[in-house]
Amino acid sequence: VESPKVGAGPVPTWGVADVDAARAALEAKGVKFDGDTQTIPDMVKLATFFDPDGNAYMLYQSLADM
Repeated sequence: VESPKVGAGPVPTWGVADVDAARAALEAKGVKFDGDTQTIPDMVKLATFFDPDGNAYMLYQSLADM
């Protein structure tokens, strides 16, 4: 797409075993993240990142079983 439209809408989200490791692997490939990883204690860790067109995606790690 030559002129992608970026706006509100659903954010595809992937569950991973280790958000910090997944984030480091993506950052090593040049993927840009939206700020720091957010942690909600005893619940979840969240990290939002962007594709080259500016679309948002999110990684999550459940902390409920830890």
